[in-house]
Amino acid sequence: MTKLKHPIKTSVVSTALVTSLAFTPALSENVSAKANANSSDTGSSIEASEMTLLNQGDRGEAVESAQSELASQGYYTYNLDGIFGPITKDAVEDFQSDHGLTVDGIVGPETKQALSSSGSKTEAEPETKTQSETITITSNSSDSDVVSTAENLVGESYVSGGETPSEGFDSSGFINYVFEQNGTDLSRTHADMWASDGEHVDSPSVGDVVFFEGTYKSGPSHSGIYIGNNKMIHAGTEDTGVATADLDIDYWQNHYLGAKSFD
Repeated sequence: MTKLKHPIKTSVVSTALVTSLAFTPALSENVSAKANANSSDTGSSIEASEMTLLNQGDRGEAVESAQSELASQGYYTYNLDGIFGPITKDAVEDFQSDHGLTVDGIVGPETKQALSSSGSKTEAEPETKTQSETITITSNSSDSDVVSTAENLVGESYVSGGETPSEGFDSSGFINYVFEQNGTDLSRTHADMWASDGEHVDSPSVGDVVFFEGTYKSGPSHSGIYIGNNKMIHAGTEDTGVATADLDIDYWQNHYLGAKSFD
């Protein structure tokens, strides 16, 4: 079986995530309320521009401004969409680490000041770009749109058979929905997507779909949207819902089948 070829970022992965990813086919449809960044709750309806701190889940002009500052210094390479998702948080943490700040992924006063006063990265800094980050820089706009759509769904519930945000997603339903929102119709199951849709690629680029076999049955049985840095966004289990996962852990490496481009 082909192993993922990208350099790996060390990440802490929840034991519950790894152990729960057996993907038992008979999952209960009784799930808890969605933890959605698009919630209509009063507290989440306030734009991030009105807040002092910018956290994951915020959105608005202030988030877009922070993304722009991070992009100008090489830390953020996706669409300036004003959505503070996992990719924006990773960029903030990388910036904080490089500038001796507390690494919490939150844009507070010190991080804002450092962003405003810092110039572009200098050549003297270590060249730590991974192959996946290089792919991110060269990815086309449609790839970024796919990732932005997926990122915006982080926190949605996992529901067996689910195909929309209102009802929740199962793993293939999530892939179908994201690509449908970006103008691409795919087969409904992982096996059919693997057999019939798109083109096989040697290694995944941002916006491609990574496939796994034998997670709860033989053959292609799970997939996620590759977002760079050896990570994917997928609909995992009832415990995790739609979430970001690190592909360098043994579970994913042992079940990795390959990648496909659906451009």
